Amino acid sequence: MRNTILLLFLFQGFLLSAQEPPKMLKYDAEDSANIFYYQLDEVQKKIKIKKEKVKNVTRKALISYNNKIKDISFLNFQKLRELETLINSVGDQVRGNPDLGRKLRKNIEIVILPIRDSIEIHEKKLNTTLETVLSKKQYKRWIKYQRKQKRNLLPERPRSTNQNVPSNMNRRSSRGRSNRRF
Repeated sequence: MRNTILLLFLFQGFLLSAQEPPKMLKYDAEDSANIFYYQLDEVQKKIKIKKEKVKNVTRKALISYNNKIKDISFLNFQKLRELETLINSVGDQVRGNPDLGRKLRKNIEIVILPIRDSIEIHEKKLNTTLETVLSKKQYKRWIKYQRKQKRNLLPERPRSTNQNVPSNMNRRSSRGRSNRRF
């Protein structure tokens, strides 16, 4: 009798822990505004620049870009910190209150979008400068590197704690259908 009651409590405990919603991720306002700096040596290695003249021009372009981004970051530091603390403190309450979620999204749009737009303008200038200097192959590597750096700013999605559902459950297989002709 004791064993069955103990088993029931354990089973109920497992069910309750499996139904907990994932914890809210820590919000980083600088990452969502696409504020990041390029490492000069790393960029030159990834693009595989050999000529000294091209290295100097890319170095100057990247330094000026990084300085402009530092200025933008400095000017908007207070706004970004306030938004970050607001979202991180109220984050768990957003699930139960859709009005609060709308207000937070509105605040994010008001603060983040102008910053992101100004960074995008400087990014376009940097890309046009590098496009004139680099070869086609190097420029493609640059764009690929730039995309990768932006992808690294995105937060990772929380993994599901429910291990009972197979990962390929929603995938449909087309085996057997590809060779049919009707």
